[in-house]
Amino acid sequence: MSNEQKTRSQQAAALLTEAMQEHKQGNLNAADSLYSQTLVLSPRNMQALRLQGILARESGDLKKSLELLERAHAIDPQSTAPLNELALSNMVQGNFDNAGSLLNQSLELNANDATALTNLGALLQHRGHILSAIACYQKLLSNSPDDIEVRCNLAKAQADAGQTDAALDSCDAAISLTESHPYTLATKGAVLTDFEQYSDAETLLQRACSAIPDDDMSLVNLALCQDALGDTQAAAQSLKQALQANEINARAIADLANCLIKLGDVQSALNLCEGFLEFYPHECLVIASYALALSAANATEQAHELTDFDSLVKVYSVGSDQHDIQQINTALALQIKNDPSLLNDPVSKSTSGGAQTGELDLSFSSEFKSLNMHFAQSVRTAINDYAKNIPDTHPIHAGGPDDWSLRTWATVLSSGGRQSSHMHPLGWISGVYYVQTPDDVRNTKSNAGNLLFGVAPERFKQVNAPARYHTPEEGQLVLFPSWFWHQTMPFSAASERISIAFDVMPANALRML
Repeated sequence: MSNEQKTRSQQAAALLTEAMQEHKQGNLNAADSLYSQTLVLSPRNMQALRLQGILARESGDLKKSLELLERAHAIDPQSTAPLNELALSNMVQGNFDNAGSLLNQSLELNANDATALTNLGALLQHRGHILSAIACYQKLLSNSPDDIEVRCNLAKAQADAGQTDAALDSCDAAISLTESHPYTLATKGAVLTDFEQYSDAETLLQRACSAIPDDDMSLVNLALCQDALGDTQAAAQSLKQALQANEINARAIADLANCLIKLGDVQSALNLCEGFLEFYPHECLVIASYALALSAANATEQAHELTDFDSLVKVYSVGSDQHDIQQINTALALQIKNDPSLLNDPVSKSTSGGAQTGELDLSFSSEFKSLNMHFAQSVRTAINDYAKNIPDTHPIHAGGPDDWSLRTWATVLSSGGRQSSHMHPLGWISGVYYVQTPDDVRNTKSNAGNLLFGVAPERFKQVNAPARYHTPEEGQLVLFPSWFWHQTMPFSAASERISIAFDVMPANALRML
């Protein structure tokens, strides 16, 4: 190495150290500039590329983050660090398939890489692949049995899978390791809330929130328990405290609006929703609560604009003729029933008396590739038509993205099965495609097996809210705004009711990862 090269290397090292210090202190602009200066002197400095890529992600510049991290990975393809960060930036952008591939690539290099296993577990859990997520967390704990965060994540995944005893055992193991740290108490409180054990959950969540009064999601869970136990006034107070900690918590806004309606203060509920939607007009949770508040206030015309089932529920057909539809549905039913993520009665979902998959990816099926492509293209064509034909002045256009992707899953309901009332808070447009509908559902004069719009979950106060039934038919695609409350009615039949549901996702909507 020449003296000049040695000097440049020393200068680059000094700049990188300074950049890391500024980054650690939260001075992102200064750190970014110093990383850039480092790379001028040392263009192949993998650490500088990786850290600047992380900073770009933290600043919201995902394009820059991906570019920098890809350069870092190219310099040292055998290093897991840039791969893991590249996967995380893909996760934030919503490119989940890419993220999963990168994390698996990292684990091929090091099967015990804790960062890759942690992120893959979180990704799998978010995508509804619960049993695979549990396996990731259990592998992590076999190497690091005292990792409290992983134990808590495992407990939540076990709860999602309906593994009640295992989930509570994982919570208790975490609590015993930390002598009742508020995070572990909050986790067990959330798990008990999932299992509707509200009294026990309330006690734990009270302790957790007393120790960490700015934990907004624990306060939201506490409010849910208080409201379920009949103390709506206390629930409203907990939600107000949650909003003091995080004023843009949409779940807290929506739940507080509901509490205010229950308490008879409809005007405050309206003011709360309107104030939030002025800045965040796409938040489906708040739009749904606002529609209920408008109905409670007898603002019929405004409520109708948000819940106009006649104009906002659209029905499309998939396939050019009946033969195409039968071929498509036969292929889809086989793939759904063989999907490894299919889980009976998932606790965190609305499905009961049946099974639900995690996110589906039909593109990898070579056997049914042409049929799957035909189906996917038909769905996208319908979505484009739906978006094009909604008046520009309608509120649904406030959430309309320039770029979007589909998040897709399936349900298989047996006789007596149903989906309880829910909506899709992260979507823009949602839909359901009917793969298989029992003859008894199609031919019945009752509403058995029907799709019902407009009835919120029981914990919500509804006054004068309209509703509409829709009878499903095989090969039929139904599109509607993601804020619409919807459910399926129980039915009695020998055959199964199989459907594919999906959300049209704005490109950067999945911010929680």
